[in-house]
Amino acid sequence: MYVFIAAESVALSLCKRHGALFNLFRKFFVIRIVRSVGARVNLTGTIDADTDILIVNHQSMFDIFTLEEAIGLDTRFVGRTGIMDKWPVSRIVDRVGHITVDQKDRRAIIKLLKDVKMCKGKKVIIFPEGTRSQSGKIEPFEAGAKLLVEKLKLKAQPVVIKNILDIYNESDKTATSGTIEIEALPAITITDGWYEQTHRQMNKTFSQ
Repeated sequence: MYVFIAAESVALSLCKRHGALFNLFRKFFVIRIVRSVGARVNLTGTIDADTDILIVNHQSMFDIFTLEEAIGLDTRFVGRTGIMDKWPVSRIVDRVGHITVDQKDRRAIIKLLKDVKMCKGKKVIIFPEGTRSQSGKIEPFEAGAKLLVEKLKLKAQPVVIKNILDIYNESDKTATSGTIEIEALPAITITDGWYEQTHRQMNKTFSQ
């Protein structure tokens, strides 16, 4: 898997950003990375064409590649510095245009709002837990995703990755062939308490 990630970073460096060859390489390497651990991806539910932001639970770096295969390449991920700024992932992040957040910077939220706003027409993917959860449940949400949705008036949709740790265990660096199940839930109606309700709904889906 890591060999394919490194190869993708080199290949994307040699192409015009988001040109035909660039996109061909992205698609090729996403599939190779997922298959390299013996995984396949099954998406149930529908991602609405006009969805602006996807709120997704986070268990592993491998989430990113499975979501790209399931949803497509017209996506931009939000991730923290310290993870997304290490080579070879950092090169892919830079070339594709994913969004990084430095939590030590007091102006990080202003930059995040600006960066997400610039992604109009793309599907932004954010992991609201703020960290990877390997506890068997979806951890409490941080405030960032809520702020983005409400401030920028984005159409938001929850997506639940169910069993990725059964297929690829990042901590142990072990893999077992199987199908990663991803479920898209209906788009969110923004009312009082919507964020907490979304968390409960995602947890319920995750445990099914």
